[in-house]
Amino acid sequence: MLAMFLAAHRSPSRWGSLVLVAALLVGSGCDTLSGDDSSDDQSLYPVQLEERWGYINSNGRITLTPSFDNARDFHEDRAAVQQQGVWGYIDRWGQAVVEPQYQVAGPFSENRAYVRAPGLEGQYGFVDRSGDLAIDTQYELAQSFSEGLAAVRIDSRWGFIDRRGTLVIEPRYSDVRPFSEGLAAVEALDGWVYIDAGGTVVIDPAFTIDAAGSFEEGLAPFSTTEGWGYFDVDGNVAIPPQFDDASSFSEGLAVVRLDERYTYIDPSGSQEIQATFADARPFSEGLAAVSVRSDWVYIERASGTLRSTREFEQAETYQDGLARVYVGEDEDRKLGYIDRDGAYVWYPAR
Repeated sequence: MLAMFLAAHRSPSRWGSLVLVAALLVGSGCDTLSGDDSSDDQSLYPVQLEERWGYINSNGRITLTPSFDNARDFHEDRAAVQQQGVWGYIDRWGQAVVEPQYQVAGPFSENRAYVRAPGLEGQYGFVDRSGDLAIDTQYELAQSFSEGLAAVRIDSRWGFIDRRGTLVIEPRYSDVRPFSEGLAAVEALDGWVYIDAGGTVVIDPAFTIDAAGSFEEGLAPFSTTEGWGYFDVDGNVAIPPQFDDASSFSEGLAVVRLDERYTYIDPSGSQEIQATFADARPFSEGLAAVSVRSDWVYIERASGTLRSTREFEQAETYQDGLARVYVGEDEDRKLGYIDRDGAYVWYPAR
């Protein structure tokens, strides 16, 4: 059904209606620039307007006036924002929790966010949601916390610390993945293995793993000379290596690539959606973005068919009912948001 539709579909004229951008403040629910705190229970989404960044709610109303040089998504009610080349954090009401001062500011996870101190020799540490420096800046690199542990790099090797900054797994790995479902993939001398939270190796197959991903929904992708396959949490090969590329499972399906085309498989390795695509994103909230030719559309998890006919130059996964999409090319690319029916709640703007 999807293939038949795509063959018959004619691409609409390229966004002749972008003149509606000029009507942002009256046509998309964004009827004020003063901020709107009437939707404190809703998610907030970063938007760009006249080269400044602010936030809208899920109805498309501006809740935080565009006033930042750059802005990131909210995590744990905190968002990283940039002013004059440095980063800090704000709360949902736009109040500064951490004044802009860092070169790098990561997302909050488990009441911690990694930051990099200013200067050429700036090191990584962690701040908490109160804005305090919870773990001193002392690492070459750092990743977000997951399952109580965060990866940090010391003397070119990766190990793991707990939320107090105590080193619990010594830095001995050349690369690592975050902990997920009790295990983390780490690159040792003879290839990738999986360790538990105590640092004990629990998955170390007889063959060499060239690359490895995190466990999601009981399976983790791994790569050998034969291609990509999947382990289960006991270290058994659940899906033999056979794909050119593979991602983690989400909503019961995983994106895999074979012969330069992408599709979705189930936990048995069977192709769940018969259509193939030039590129594809994981499913989220029952929908996934796929590239049919050069443009992106959304398909439904339940049926594998198109959700709407609207196309985008780039498209991301759904988050709390909205998806971030882009129109235009390169320097002229504009950011917008659509709802589950493909209707704009924020027309593409910059």
